[in-house]
Amino acid sequence: MSVLEELVRRGRHGPRTAGPDIRSRAALHILDTLGCVVAGASHPLAAQLATFTARTGDTGELCTPAMAGTHSPRTAVLMESVLAHADEYDALHPAAAVIPAAVVVPAALAVADREGLPGSAVTDAVITGYEVVVEAGLRFGGPSLYGRAWWPTAVFGALGSAAAVAHLLRLDEEETIASLGLAAAGLGGLLSADELGAGHYLLAGRAAADGMEAAYLARAGARASRTLLDQPAAAALGAGAAAPSPEGQPHLADCVFKAYPCARPLHAALEALDTLADRGLPLHAARRMEILLPAALLRFVTADRAPAGPTEAAASAAFAVAAWLHGAAGDVAFFRGTLPEDAPEVVLGHAPALDSGLPDHWGARVLVDLADGRRVEQEIVSAGGGAAGATPTEAVTAKFRRQTGADEDDPDWARWIERCLTLDTVPDIGDLRRDLCRLGRKPRRP
Repeated sequence: MSVLEELVRRGRHGPRTAGPDIRSRAALHILDTLGCVVAGASHPLAAQLATFTARTGDTGELCTPAMAGTHSPRTAVLMESVLAHADEYDALHPAAAVIPAAVVVPAALAVADREGLPGSAVTDAVITGYEVVVEAGLRFGGPSLYGRAWWPTAVFGALGSAAAVAHLLRLDEEETIASLGLAAAGLGGLLSADELGAGHYLLAGRAAADGMEAAYLARAGARASRTLLDQPAAAALGAGAAAPSPEGQPHLADCVFKAYPCARPLHAALEALDTLADRGLPLHAARRMEILLPAALLRFVTADRAPAGPTEAAASAAFAVAAWLHGAAGDVAFFRGTLPEDAPEVVLGHAPALDSGLPDHWGARVLVDLADGRRVEQEIVSAGGGAAGATPTEAVTAKFRRQTGADEDDPDWARWIERCLTLDTVPDIGDLRRDLCRLGRKPRRP
């Protein structure tokens, strides 16, 4: 059996093993992703995409919280996928080094909307898509691909999208294999060596949209090689697929929600600052901070005090620390502005003792020079990529409210959130999407 066939069988099996807890978790991932999309609609990248779309004359039947008007399925999926990740706030699977939420959720929602399907079908599709893209990341050593200049989400994202849409279209096993084969034929996505910019984030959107179209093409009878993830992928990626992961609960259970809209390697550092603050230390008067990380993670962060834009600010330790000091560590708007003048000096360094923990444990050691001359330090090692993996429903809901400006006293928002959290009971996903488009454009309270 080829790797692609094994992925298809695993993905199709995922919803069958998902109990109520996993299904509720899937709904929580959808809520979290849509919150990122609504917040992303005010990102500078959204305006660039909207200008492009207007000039190319895109029209269609789907509304999207990413942009006003109605659009084709491809545009809706691409926009939502790009904006879900633009603020670096979407969920991820640390060990596989992929962001399944940004590539699977937009495709599943758009197709369910177009096909008039219920929420329970979307839940199944999300579990299926996560299963495929995460398993691919695990088997091909997602974290190691960064060192070979491949972005794992761009490489495997279309597989997750295709699997989710194939489920929604009720494709049989052979048609689903064709869907993933068509998606695999276009796998790629080089990791930027300098600035990320729009090019990086568009890779996620293209993967999501390409995967969706692959499933529709398979339904129309298109076919592709089912061995692309064997020797061809091994030759291109520099390594073949490892053995399948052990059977167990769906991979969605191990995907973590992000607590901060910044590069994941910086999260443990902010958790360390939380711990130091709990000791009553005067961190707001700090003169200098040193953040020590595993060597592999230093490639993805900087200490830049004047980044080129929000994308680069999200990777800056100076911005992440300043956001924490200003009580704005969870506010995407902070990373879209300029660094406050009172921000302390922040430098990055290597903590060799933390290297061996990757990819299961992401750690940081923080040293702080206080105004009174004392130096204090704290080390945090987060299992599974971060404590955010255990984020309760209340915390993710609060994050969604911050992202969208949803007033706790607004009954329309309260009803919408409850419907999303109980997605299996929603009869028509299109109604849920249209209501979000309407609510997302309500004026926010000052």
